[in-house]
Amino acid sequence: MSIEELKDDPIGGKSITYEDEIILKHCRDTHCHFCFNELPADSVPCTSCSIPLYCSQHCQMQAGGQELRNNSKNHGICKNLSSDLEKYVAGITLPKDSDSNIEWIAEHKHECKGVNWPAVLPPEIVLAGRVMVKSVEQKKHSCNASNLMDTLDLSHSYKTMAPESKLDLHIYSVVLLYCLQHSYGFELPLNGISISQLIILISQIKVNSIAIVRMKFMDGYSPLDQSVNFSPAGGAFTSNMEQVRVGQAIYSVASLFNHSCQPNIHAYFLSRTLFLRATEHVAVGCPLELSYGPQVGQWDCKDRQKFLKDEYSFRCECSGCSELNVSDLVLNAFRCVNPDCFGTVLDSCVIKYENKKFERFQGVPQDCISEPHLQLKNDGIREVAHQAFANSSFRAAPGYCLHCGAYRDLEASHATVGEAGIYISRLQEAIVSKEVPATTFSDALRSLDLLKSTLHAYNKGIAEAEDWIAQAFCMIGELQPAMHHCKASIEVNFPAISFCFFFL
Repeated sequence: MSIEELKDDPIGGKSITYEDEIILKHCRDTHCHFCFNELPADSVPCTSCSIPLYCSQHCQMQAGGQELRNNSKNHGICKNLSSDLEKYVAGITLPKDSDSNIEWIAEHKHECKGVNWPAVLPPEIVLAGRVMVKSVEQKKHSCNASNLMDTLDLSHSYKTMAPESKLDLHIYSVVLLYCLQHSYGFELPLNGISISQLIILISQIKVNSIAIVRMKFMDGYSPLDQSVNFSPAGGAFTSNMEQVRVGQAIYSVASLFNHSCQPNIHAYFLSRTLFLRATEHVAVGCPLELSYGPQVGQWDCKDRQKFLKDEYSFRCECSGCSELNVSDLVLNAFRCVNPDCFGTVLDSCVIKYENKKFERFQGVPQDCISEPHLQLKNDGIREVAHQAFANSSFRAAPGYCLHCGAYRDLEASHATVGEAGIYISRLQEAIVSKEVPATTFSDALRSLDLLKSTLHAYNKGIAEAEDWIAQAFCMIGELQPAMHHCKASIEVNFPAISFCFFFL
């Protein structure tokens, strides 16, 4: 999709569009199964099957539709009240008809008939069931297979699947149709045509569904919570946070955006709604690209390619995977054995991806590049891989510095990193247990020095070790060294931070 289709010329930070989901399926029991906010202590279960949990009765009613709404009297809400009070209570506790979106009415109704198949089958299979049931609810005039399968006009990867995966889809399709017939009264016949079309639907969901994510504080509290008493003795100076999947959804518009490991739009969620926002100026006619997973700077090219192939069945050819960039050259690299050289040393599993980029890089006359941001990018590459500029037929080799050509023993280097990693892992476990012995701390500090002498200065392993050591210093109340190691971790994580400031 391009800007021409949106009839606008968005700049960085501007919202492009927002979209409600086609259908949802929960992934975690720690979040509401309708709005996907974190569950309170007094969560509300489904009154029929008790499988999904909701943060409020409002979400319970929305997910269950009219069937649960009619059963509200059975829950004691309006018990022993006069008719006027009953109407008043219903007006403020139950969602109004105008609030009840047809998109949501049948979301869980067909799954709470006293059966447990939605809790057993994989999420994408249950998601396919919701798509089919929703199609019936919306059309109301036909259960013809062709009408049902027109619901998702999206690509699929059935032809490229392994035989074992295809067999799984056939089995799941038969099981799902059988379950829908018995729990929902589904009229679609259990025959080859129906099964084959359902297989395609599941294949579409597998490569087009989007994970709904939330940020979760692993310490049990948010750092913005004013009720938390921060004190050195309590060790409450840091808070661990991670991004967790709380749901799975199909978004008809968002699924049309191509992937890029260096995207120009960003997706975020407010409850169930997906919002897309431009992260930079995008000229008219330029494609809008969304990241389906880790981006440049998070994983190297090798890991990104494997993830996209396994999850979405395609080989990425975006600019981040086809052009040289500093991040992919240093993220998992070793340092040069020459202490005065800032060059990078790559492993064999990384070399084959980067050599393809070197070939394309050498096909473009670098001296003719005048754009400031490309010159800045080349300066970064030249700093760690000077030979790409000095030798027109250069090909990287495992263990050899890309700057000066010095050789590093990769087997010994891997052994050193593995040994250091053991002590860093022990420090992590000690931090989680809120008790860091002095010997564990000192071993971790020595391991950090080993990592710095073996890994490249911009290797993410050093950044992670620096971060854990910063947390450990924070736990014992040593804030100055904690700040020092925290700053060091940030500097490692953003080797190309000057690029960011250039575009601001």
